[in-house]
Amino acid sequence: MQQLPNLEQKRPVLILALFALALLPLFATPILPFIDYYNHIARYYVLAHPDATPAFAASYTPRWAILPNIGLDVIAAAAMRILPPAIVPHLIIITLFATLYSGVLALNRALTSRTSLLVAMFTIPLLYSFILNWGFANFLLGLGTMFWALAWWLNTRQNLKKALPFACLLAALIFFIHGLAFALYGLILGALELGLFLNQPDRRPLKFLKTLPPLAIQALLPVALFLAAPTSQSPEGLTNADEAIARLKAAGQLGTRLIDLAAYRLTTIIRVAEGPSLGFDILSGAAIVLIVILMVNRGLIRLHRPLWPAIFMAAVLVLFCPPTMFGVGYVADRMPLLLALLFIAGITARPAEDRFETTLITAATALIALRLAAIALSFAPYAQDEADFNRVASTLPPSQLVETLWPNQGRLDPGRRCQMFPPRLITNHHQITRLFANATQQPLQITGPLAAALNKATGRDYTSREHPDYHQNILKNALPAGFNALLICDPSRLTAPLPNTLKIAAASGRFMLLVPNK
Repeated sequence: MQQLPNLEQKRPVLILALFALALLPLFATPILPFIDYYNHIARYYVLAHPDATPAFAASYTPRWAILPNIGLDVIAAAAMRILPPAIVPHLIIITLFATLYSGVLALNRALTSRTSLLVAMFTIPLLYSFILNWGFANFLLGLGTMFWALAWWLNTRQNLKKALPFACLLAALIFFIHGLAFALYGLILGALELGLFLNQPDRRPLKFLKTLPPLAIQALLPVALFLAAPTSQSPEGLTNADEAIARLKAAGQLGTRLIDLAAYRLTTIIRVAEGPSLGFDILSGAAIVLIVILMVNRGLIRLHRPLWPAIFMAAVLVLFCPPTMFGVGYVADRMPLLLALLFIAGITARPAEDRFETTLITAATALIALRLAAIALSFAPYAQDEADFNRVASTLPPSQLVETLWPNQGRLDPGRRCQMFPPRLITNHHQITRLFANATQQPLQITGPLAAALNKATGRDYTSREHPDYHQNILKNALPAGFNALLICDPSRLTAPLPNTLKIAAASGRFMLLVPNK
């Protein structure tokens, strides 16, 4: 079999070609269906143009501070000042993909002294991850930077004068991009040092202890910055899991909630590389796992031994990480992606030696190509949704306060998503609506008329999706709270008729705009 050695000689070109193919689904639609992503995009836009309109200036106030999740706010706000806002969301995702893809390959090369096409290929499905579909852009950028930092440390750790200064800078950069990514960097770096120690002949404990001070030095600046940041003063403390357990236990709901959490945790594992549906992910994921098992059994791939402690630590985090930490939600959802990427980064591969091994590689390639095609097809209908949304939103007078509603649509709803569109009122139409503006997480404060409307709305108890009458209360109370209009995505899913206090001002496709019926 001479084909694969010949392919190996063309690794750099093929690795770039694989990455280019991985980007194709992004161009199937002008709006990417990532749940929280456009809320962040709208914040970047406001931070870049706080005085774009008098209504912006009255409702949104930048509050720059030392925060452990601020990296993309700085980068993207700068990009928004010099680039057309319409292209920035796609450029950010391409940047995230490039950082993750190259970071995994860099760590793999640091571990194995070569760059593998199989590693590049297996990384591609994980670019379209459960976490990407959440829209957690800062975390993904931090994770990719973490892999680069791990690779730097492995490549230079024997020369601390060279390794340590730049490693400290990288550690601080990871912290500013995302605090959780920095915490994971510290854990994985320590586990890597342990793995290297356990896989050498001289395993005296004192020798291992001598490797720890350089790791601690990398943490000094980020820890000091964290203690100075508002995030460290989160009212929930390290996690609210203990309070939630006590509350659920008192209500007699703890067992049911734990079962629900276990089912959800299993879903985050199954859909670590997320495709168009749960069924598709189960079938294609099982097929890829089977191929990997067969490759391991044949000796076509193996896991680099020094990485085993890090893999074990990531597996523990998958099982036992709390859902929320320092006010940041869905922390546990991110751990399966960490585990999967670490596993891939630790693969040592050899060329195929017979027809069966070549067939395994061909089958894996075909499955990954099928996943990309399926993702592109699932993205395509959002182009029409974007056109319908803009058609409805363009009927609004300038600088209106707009509340939004998407009935009965949860995170795992199999239908087309709506969550990306409300923030587009800000970036596409200069309207005013709610944004992520948590003082411990984001450098933005909601003020003025929008703050007043949201405060009044909170008093009416319809902002919690746990409220049994959540949707009807929004329909009834949004406009009296101070909003000028209500934009609904998928109004056909409403379970009760519209109140006679509202009238339809515009409708197109999945979108309906309601205003007072005067």
